[in-house]
Amino acid sequence: MEIEKKLEHFFEEVKKDEFIQMRGLGNEVPYFIFDYNPHYELMVRNSVKYHADKMHVNVKVLNLFDMIIDLFEDIGGVEGLKQFEEEQGTEELFEAILPTLEEEQLVERIGEESEDAQIVFVTGIGSVFKLVSTHELLNQLHARVTNTPVIIFYPGEYTGQGLKLFNLFESNGYYRAFSI
Repeated sequence: MEIEKKLEHFFEEVKKDEFIQMRGLGNEVPYFIFDYNPHYELMVRNSVKYHADKMHVNVKVLNLFDMIIDLFEDIGGVEGLKQFEEEQGTEELFEAILPTLEEEQLVERIGEESEDAQIVFVTGIGSVFKLVSTHELLNQLHARVTNTPVIIFYPGEYTGQGLKLFNLFESNGYYRAFSI
């Protein structure tokens, strides 16, 4: 299966000292996008967890969905959000939570979590669709995390010029990450 070969090759590359030490990047930010067919989400998720635990360096796996749930705990928790939605409706819920989900807060959290890591794997992009823009997240992240390779596991297509989530939804162009 092609995804298995792609994952195997990916994990061989990120284990190399050249990758970990960010050799050959010049002055570019060490951001990488591992794009894949969304049908393989569970396989990719399991592979990331398996390989991250086996790597000889400190790898931090950050799931955006889990991070957003943690942010919600700061404003009353998920139960409070459920109650709010029941009383006010879904549209009002989204309007109420969007300030909490601004990329700046997520970027700050990612930065804090990444401080002691040698590699950061970011997962859960598809789970936070419509709540977090990958394009905006990456644009803001370069001001906070610059000395650690960050790999975004992206269920869709990255052309080097733009992102296409789930191979359906085009986003604003993002060109600072390397395809891996």
